[in-house]
Amino acid sequence: MFSLKQMALWPRYMRLACAALLAALLLASAWLAQLGELVARWQAAQAQTEALRAAYSQAQARAGQLPRLRARRSEAAATLASLEQQLPRQQEMAALLSAINQAGLARGLQFELFKPGVAVPQAHYVAMPITVRVRGGYHAIGAFMADLAGLPRIVTVHGLAVSAGKDGPPTLDAVLRAYRLPDAQEQQAMVNRKPASKPARAAPQPGSFAPFVPRNYNASDLPDPFGAAGRERPATAGVAAPDPRRVREPLESVALAGMAMVGSLRQRGRLDALLQANGRLYRVAAGQYLGPDHGLVTAISEQAIAYRELAQDAGGAWRERRGSLALQVAGAAAKEADK
Repeated sequence: MFSLKQMALWPRYMRLACAALLAALLLASAWLAQLGELVARWQAAQAQTEALRAAYSQAQARAGQLPRLRARRSEAAATLASLEQQLPRQQEMAALLSAINQAGLARGLQFELFKPGVAVPQAHYVAMPITVRVRGGYHAIGAFMADLAGLPRIVTVHGLAVSAGKDGPPTLDAVLRAYRLPDAQEQQAMVNRKPASKPARAAPQPGSFAPFVPRNYNASDLPDPFGAAGRERPATAGVAAPDPRRVREPLESVALAGMAMVGSLRQRGRLDALLQANGRLYRVAAGQYLGPDHGLVTAISEQAIAYRELAQDAGGAWRERRGSLALQVAGAAAKEADK
């Protein structure tokens, strides 16, 4: 029998076997001590693998939508460019204010107040409030609102209130907002005021943007709720009213302020005018109608178009108004094509 007290006297192979067994026991004890930690790390690696697989699947799904998203981005850029074309620059605001004023005067309205306010910078544009008070016929006011919608620039109406006049036609009080592009200093100020981070906004769904289509004011045949404009006047008070049954022509949906004569065309001895409106080119002959006020083309020359309009005055009577559209292309000459 081998005694542990006499281990030094054991044969060498016995001593080596005991040493190897002891080392194996120590290694097994150390491995068992680290087994729990290894299992926890293995489980964490498995969870991370599943999360990476889910992220990869989501990235693949988004990559499949990339062509559609690029198409939507191109469509949004085209829409933005079209809207920015309707925003004047700061130096063009005077012409826009004049166009608003002329639109009211053309309807026979009297401006008692026309007060532009302080421009208010927004995220991508600058809004200028304009406090107005006009007096005139009820239907003339309605037609004036339609003319504002038909301007080539963006003008909105807020706080509209129509009140009966004490001794005359009704009065309109409203705040108009004209919009323009910011200049360089305003753009820099917007960038400086922009917060570092903003919450993400939901992306617009395809087809959610509907283009604005201005409409003519076609309620002039209805009774005037304020009384004065709805009463018929004798023939001596004005000219004959336009025929309400007449079929409207395409250019009658465009305000005269949005038209421009760009040339003329002579064919078979007849001279026609070339008008540009809403980005399209129209051929107009004498006797055709244009503009929202029953504008009849009376004469055409190589330099201008003469027309005659019918509009209601502040008292509701129909009045004749004459005007012209001058050629706006410098050096343009009429195209001769006699056949």
